[in-house]
Amino acid sequence: MNKVLLINPPFNIAKENYDSSLSVGLLSIASYLDSQGAAVEIIDGVRQPNYLDLIGQKAREYKVFGLSVMTTQVAEALEISKLIKEKNPESKIIWGGAHPSFFPKETVRHPLIDAVCFGEGEMVMAEIVAGRPWPEIKGIAFKDKNKEIIINASQEPVDPVKMPLFNWDLVPEEILKNLDLIPSLTSRGCPHQCTFCINAILKNKWRPRSAEQVLKDLEIIKSKECFSARGGSASGGKNKKLRFWDENFFVDINRAKIIIKGMIDQGLSRPWETTVRANYLRVGMIDNEFMALLKKSGCYLLSFGAESGCPRILKKIKKDISPEDILRSAEMSLRHGIIPQYSFMIGLPGETKSDMMATLRLIDKLLKLSDKIQILGPQAFRPYPGSELYNECLESGWQAPDTLEEWAKLVKNELNYLTVKNFPWVRHKDFVESMEAYVRFGAHSIKSAMGSTVKAGKWLKLGFVLICKLRWKLKFFWWPVEFKLAKRHVIK
Repeated sequence: MNKVLLINPPFNIAKENYDSSLSVGLLSIASYLDSQGAAVEIIDGVRQPNYLDLIGQKAREYKVFGLSVMTTQVAEALEISKLIKEKNPESKIIWGGAHPSFFPKETVRHPLIDAVCFGEGEMVMAEIVAGRPWPEIKGIAFKDKNKEIIINASQEPVDPVKMPLFNWDLVPEEILKNLDLIPSLTSRGCPHQCTFCINAILKNKWRPRSAEQVLKDLEIIKSKECFSARGGSASGGKNKKLRFWDENFFVDINRAKIIIKGMIDQGLSRPWETTVRANYLRVGMIDNEFMALLKKSGCYLLSFGAESGCPRILKKIKKDISPEDILRSAEMSLRHGIIPQYSFMIGLPGETKSDMMATLRLIDKLLKLSDKIQILGPQAFRPYPGSELYNECLESGWQAPDTLEEWAKLVKNELNYLTVKNFPWVRHKDFVESMEAYVRFGAHSIKSAMGSTVKAGKWLKLGFVLICKLRWKLKFFWWPVEFKLAKRHVIK
């Protein structure tokens, strides 16, 4: 097999806006390639400030380069690809990840990119590194000798049971020591069909590892000194926190119980978090008895995709939950000393101001339950090709950027990657764009709001926070003049 260098480019957004864990997709690909005998190395542009120097030094050592690219990484990924081609014109640059999977044709059209891996990348990259002819490899798009774009059939979904556990020795020690969250991936995909979600678009059905594999993975994590109270500058004298990076950890409740009980019985407990659906917290699924076990095993936070407080919108996006489910999940989590975290979005096609106000009222109810509840957003809905809502966006006159340079420019110039100013289906643009700031700075305590990462000085920040709190109290969000000023001077 050839040698391969896997690269995670930096994000073009403030540090607080991306997760402080590793790229689990890149680590999984690296671990599989290593198990197949390939010489593989990882460079993480997010956590290695000298990443460009490292890539430049190694560009001639490798023939194959794999980049994992989200939309907010496009600009840096282009810079990295250019550097590699300058140092090694014969190199093969493969882009994978969310953005190339959504836009394979537009991505592979770029002269710096030799091929795109769309969907899951383990099997695809293994075949590329092994030297298999590209026309025979499922799951890639590439340019033939005549520069014609060829998009092959999709690769079959990976069976996690057949994948090796993460090989932590492939990750530079400096990165492991400074991780805030240890990533663990116990399953892939999701059985639900939310109309905005990447899993529904890519048809990623839920596929679990066995409980025994998960517990073995946790044993390996426990054995790593850099993840213990003794090692790592980010540990603070405690075992590092862990995140089960599943889209839906609790689909098979019996499997989840075996894992949780195993953590307790085998001494594998540590602070951990994961995602869960609000309607799973009920009798027969995650009941009070199981919640007590979660707490005992170290669970400190459960993350819920609430999305909306409007029943009509929840039905439209096929979320299959209700506002009552969301409130009940919060009460149940708080009862057991677990922090509930909720993400919301607004500005969907067909969503009215009344619908969005229902979301704000639900957020208000949640925050009145406890100041420990965490709210993410509400962020503006962003369309992904292949989703049911995408066609509605197109019908409204919206068009996605056509080139990677256009995407890079858009991301660079916007506060949070895609602005509603470019979304013709959003009628109340100022309302949608400003709402995340008003919730972030107005709905929470002054201490919490003042602790947010912003560019402004103390008194300017305090003035903006007080205005936000007044707006939140009055539920008056028209004419957000101070928000427009804050975009320049306060909000980061």
